[in-house]
Amino acid sequence: MIERNRVNILMARKVSGEATAADLKELETLLMQFPELQYAFTIVSDISSVNSARGFSPAEEEQLASEGMDRINLFLQQDQEQPPAKRLIPWRMISGIAAGIALLIAAYTLWPAMPGKQAFRNEVVTKTGSKTSVVLPDGTSVILNACSRLQYDATRFLNGEREVNLTGEAYFDVKHDPAHPFIIQSGNINIRVLGTVFNVKAYTEDATVETTLLSGKVEVNFPDNDHSGTRKTIQLQPEQKLIIGTKENKQIPVNRKTNFSITPVKTIAVAGAPTTAEKPATAWVNDRFDFDNVTFEQLSHDLERWFNVTLRFKNDKYKHEVFTGAFRKQSIEDVLQALQLMSGFHYEVNTKENVIYIW
Repeated sequence: MIERNRVNILMARKVSGEATAADLKELETLLMQFPELQYAFTIVSDISSVNSARGFSPAEEEQLASEGMDRINLFLQQDQEQPPAKRLIPWRMISGIAAGIALLIAAYTLWPAMPGKQAFRNEVVTKTGSKTSVVLPDGTSVILNACSRLQYDATRFLNGEREVNLTGEAYFDVKHDPAHPFIIQSGNINIRVLGTVFNVKAYTEDATVETTLLSGKVEVNFPDNDHSGTRKTIQLQPEQKLIIGTKENKQIPVNRKTNFSITPVKTIAVAGAPTTAEKPATAWVNDRFDFDNVTFEQLSHDLERWFNVTLRFKNDKYKHEVFTGAFRKQSIEDVLQALQLMSGFHYEVNTKENVIYIW
């Protein structure tokens, strides 16, 4: 805590122009010891030039200084490492720390306006075995599947810049606004929509990214091939699914000469409800675990996220077994027993490590 406090003091001195050569050397040494503070130091360095160029009004400076002092007071109250008599800090030093924190607040406020910087202030994250929903500032509804992350900037949304970053899987019902396209970034893949309902599955550990369009129209832009350096744009029609290969040595169905394929969205009947049908790509929204013509290796990633377990293959031949099925509210062992009848593999559950071995 003391070293981190010292970093704040030295950063404030550097920004105010009062740091000596010894101070700068000490700051460099401390940042090497605490690399997680390097990000904050970079923000302070960036904002010092922005502040001089753009400036703050007297009212803004007073507000930022006040917020900085509030955080310093809280910081001092929480640190109980030293007796109160030894905690007295000169007012000039406290002001310097407050100025540094105020600059951090200012950097956070101005960051989206800095050239070449991309920031998302708001973030929604789901854990394994869970899902959640969120309504974005423009009225767009999003349901996040397990192990997913959605990042966006509420302020930019209110200004008409409807852009989000997605890792994982999400079901979108986008508010129609022809004047302001809705953009989803997922790695090097961009999806552009005006108003539509669709599902995006883009987990980093998966070999593909899938976009399933239910209604409306979406435009997907992605690298054409791993080696060509060009990009391709595909416009999906309702009831179509686009599958993009994101890893080498992975064959994408239908067209092996490219790294993508477009397939019709399948509909399956729901047991006990003859007039009701669901689509496997979005069944998870209604707590159904559906899979269609996928390998056991691909399926294992979904099982891990859905049931909060780890699957390990002791025999690689079972990775290539292909399955189609649907489950609802069954346990992981119920699912494995059903799959076992179709394939003949063996499995063992290690409850202590929460690992399932397949052989």
